[in-house]
Formats: sequence, C-alpha cells, structure tokens
Amino acid sequence: MARKKRDEQAAQTKNNIIRVALNLIQKKGYHNMSIRQLCQEAGISTGAFYHHFSSKEEMINKGFALYDDALDLLLQHYEFHNPVEDIKFILLHQTKFVMEESANLTKELYIAQLSTDVKYSVKPVRKYYQTVEELAGKALEKGMIHTDMTVHELTSFLIRINRGVIIDWCLNDYSYDLMKQAEKDLIFVLDKLTALLSN
Repeated sequence: MARKKRDEQAAQTKNNIIRVALNLIQKKGYHNMSIRQLCQEAGISTGAFYHHFSSKEEMINKGFALYDDALDLLLQHYEFHNPVEDIKFILLHQTKFVMEESANLTKELYIAQLSTDVKYSVKPVRKYYQTVEELAGKALEKGMIHTDMTVHELTSFLIRINRGVIIDWCLNDYSYDLMKQAEKDLIFVLDKLTALLSN
C-alpha cells in the first residue's frame, strides 16, 4: 500500500512537471526554457527533476505520453465492436485530447520533437500506436479493409493522416474546427479503404 502511494505521488509529480513545462514552452518557447526556470516554477529542486527525467528532451517526449495515459484510462471501460469504427474513434479521441488539453502548445511540442534525437510521438511502442495497430489487424483479418499494406504500414498510414491534419491546424494558427476536419478526413480515407471491397 505504501509503495503504491509513493508510485502515485511520483506519477503526480512527473505530470505536474510536464504541465508546468508545457506552460513555460507556450510562454517562452522550447529553446528558451531552462531546467532551472522549470524547477522554480514547479517548486522542485534540480535534483528532483533529474530523479524523474534524464533530460529536457526526455521530459518533452513524456509530454506526448500524457495522451497514452489518458488512453489507458479510456480502454479500461471502452467496449470494442467494429474495428473500422473503433479505429476512427481512437484517432478522433487523440485529436480531441490534443485540442482540449494542449491546443496552443501543440505547435511548440512538435517543434521540440524536431529538436530531439528520441521522438516518442512516432514510436511504435506507444499505447496509442499499439491500439490502432491491434484494431487495424482485426479489420484486415475480418476483410473489412482491403489493401496491399501490411498491418504496420496501414497503422502508420492512418496515424500519419491524423497527425497531418493536426500539424496543418497548427500551421494555420488553429483557424478552423480541428475535430470537424479530422473526422471528415478520416471518413474519406476509411470509406476508400472499405469501398475497395466492392470493386
């Protein structure tokens, strides 16, 4: 019980550091945010920061992992029914998280990712990637999607489509309804993938 409480406190501290960092990135930009400033704002020592993260780059990668944590919670009660519809749901759930939790920070997060050697946002080990891959595999097995792509290629393709609209939204200074456009794009792509069955 005591260890579980310590683990929960550690996770809470890590998430707090990340959220303070995201706020500083929004104000100053990734390259202008120092570890010292971050620690002062978060009310922790530099040693405490390095207890949780090996570097500023690792912390930014963990910023993307916040969605994976949210997805874990979702999957505890979400019931899968139709692999194609479930793929759409998960991709749009991620888009909604971006829009609601880090809308004005997304651009800075992607800029930061371009500056790091380890890019967590595109790693196949992510819960997000693995969930979409599992659903894509089921859709292929059931013949619901017809394509020459492997399950890995299909998963990467679908996630790229979704990431693309998010980045475009950033480049256009958040000037349009992200959820509406993301859903429209996904429906178009999924309709094409499933329509091939009738050709």
